[in-house]
Amino acid sequence: MKPLKILFPLLAIFLISCASNKPKKEVILSSEPSIERALDILVSTPDGKSLVKFLYDHPVRIEYSNTAGLCHKFAFEKNRIYIARDFKESDILLALEVARSALIYKMYFVSKLKEIIAEEEEVAALLQSRVALQLNLVNDDFLKYPFSAKIKSEFCTYIMDGQRPAMRKARYAALITDPDCQLPLETLHSQKTWLRKIKDSTGKGKFFQALYERDLEKVEKGTITMAQAMKADALNRGLNTYDLYRYQRTFYEDATEIVSKIEKMYLQEIRKDAGWRKRNADIIERASMEFSECNLLYDE
Repeated sequence: MKPLKILFPLLAIFLISCASNKPKKEVILSSEPSIERALDILVSTPDGKSLVKFLYDHPVRIEYSNTAGLCHKFAFEKNRIYIARDFKESDILLALEVARSALIYKMYFVSKLKEIIAEEEEVAALLQSRVALQLNLVNDDFLKYPFSAKIKSEFCTYIMDGQRPAMRKARYAALITDPDCQLPLETLHSQKTWLRKIKDSTGKGKFFQALYERDLEKVEKGTITMAQAMKADALNRGLNTYDLYRYQRTFYEDATEIVSKIEKMYLQEIRKDAGWRKRNADIIERASMEFSECNLLYDE
């Protein structure tokens, strides 16, 4: 009996060990070979490596967009990032666009803010320029591809004029009207203004009207359909009085926390970039010499 008593614990340990060593299901971020190559390029940079790790830890599918617009787009409810197909022509420029999109996805995932705001584009543009510097890009990497003009313009501003001008340029681009790219974006200010409106709305009609008007803005941008807006409005108006006040209170509290998180991340990214620029002033200086024609060609 003693051998058997010894055998059973050993067998249990063996089975647990086998289970723990079972290969994990492979995470595939994209079925596109060019996007996979772009991810490999990003891993070779400090900022890109941490972003790609986040994507593998919190998987999202990255695909080429089938709609108009030279811009990245998101379908958060489907866990998708869409990249403009033009970028397929250059692995290194594709890597820059994937990096920018990945940071916006990360900010959404952590904060749970389902709408992209201009501030996210600001810090994503900073990240994109840092990655370009970390990849030691040269002028020829841009010259061959007309679709690179926006990236190079922001990059030029970053190395020639500094952080804040680069952020202003990205913000301006995010606030123009471009239906193909679902622009203009919201801002932190507009988010906070809307939250105050929700907090101050009293009575069933005012609260639901505020929600419905918000959804109509999304319909106009193309981020949701009119049918989705009407369905949400109908569901909201079906709440009884008790559920209404509870929903209004929790809605405001949750939304306030979300906006607070995105603002905190925004400020963290600005500080991170400022620190990187200070530590790598020599890299920025060399790049400004390589791209000495920036002010002539891309001064806006």
